[in-house]
Formats: sequence, structure tokens, C-alpha cells
Amino acid sequence: MEIKLTKQDILELFERQSKTFDERLEKSRKFSEEEHSKLRKEIGSLSGTWGKFVAEMVKPKIVELFKEKGIQIETTIQSVEGFLNGQKYYEIDLLLINTNVAVVVEIKSSLSIDDVNEHLERLEKIKKVAPKRIDLSGVTIYGAVAGMIVEGEADKYAYKKGLFVLRQKGNIVEIVNDFKFKPKEWKVEY
Repeated sequence: MEIKLTKQDILELFERQSKTFDERLEKSRKFSEEEHSKLRKEIGSLSGTWGKFVAEMVKPKIVELFKEKGIQIETTIQSVEGFLNGQKYYEIDLLLINTNVAVVVEIKSSLSIDDVNEHLERLEKIKKVAPKRIDLSGVTIYGAVAGMIVEGEADKYAYKKGLFVLRQKGNIVEIVNDFKFKPKEWKVEY
């Protein structure tokens, strides 16, 4: 049995194949976006877990480290948030406070210059909007960054911007700022 295909039959066949290919491609894109989103969430969760681990390494020694720099710490609070118009405006990894001073610490497993810039922006936000249930009026605010790994020159950049820099050295954490360092002060506006 011989089948004769017309030019029109062939064009219709190509069109159906093209449509099927386009549908499969679209399904594959949706699948990839869903998988990509799932992977991002898993990485974010892992990163958050790693960040908490790093925070737990930094926290026990941090009061003593700042005492050595002449800053007495009375209270440490993890995961402090500030809200503006009912929306989360910023989040603080670790807040160290006494009656006169607050040190806002950003903790990263891998500290980059972008992280330092984001923390500087956060400090500007904090001086305008109080953290939830914490009044920092009349308090001098200092900034600090901590990183297990420091990318590029992020530590030097943070130092130049007036931030305390905490780094891991072996199995201890230390403030690497020298005696010439003058921390930048942020004064609250509320």
C-alpha cells in the first residue's frame, strides 16, 4: 500500500511537530524554573543553617572581645528585626547592647564587599527605625562584620568604612582591628 503525501500534508506534519516541540520546551522550562526555585530554597536553608552555626561560634567569645576593645556588653540578642509600615525593613544577626552603646553584627560564612555594603545600608536604616521592642535612642551604634571566610579585600574595606571586623583564626574568633582603628558612629534619629 502506497501512501501519497501532498505538500499540504507535509506542511501540516511539520506544523504539528513544531507545536509538539514548543509544548515540550515550555514544559521543560516550567519544570526547570520549579526545580531552580526548589534548589534556591534548599541552598537558602543550608546557608541559613551555616550562618546560625557561624553565629554560634562567634557569640560565646564576642562579649569578651568587645570588652578588650573598651566596650562593655550587657546583653546579646540574635535575629532582631526592624519593621517599617508593617513590612520587615531589616534584620540584625546579632545585637550587642548596654545602656550607652549598641554593636550591630552581621555574620557571614563567607564575607564579601557586597555584604559589607549591605550592612552599611542596614546601619543607616537602624538609625531611622528602631528594632522591634528595643529602644536605641540615645545610644551610640557601631557596626561589625564577622566572616569565617573573607572574599577579596572585604575585611580591609569594612575596616576603612569604620566597621569592626571579626575573623576566624584557627578555632578562635578575634577582632582584627588594630589600635589605630576609630569606629564609625551611627546616632539614632528617633
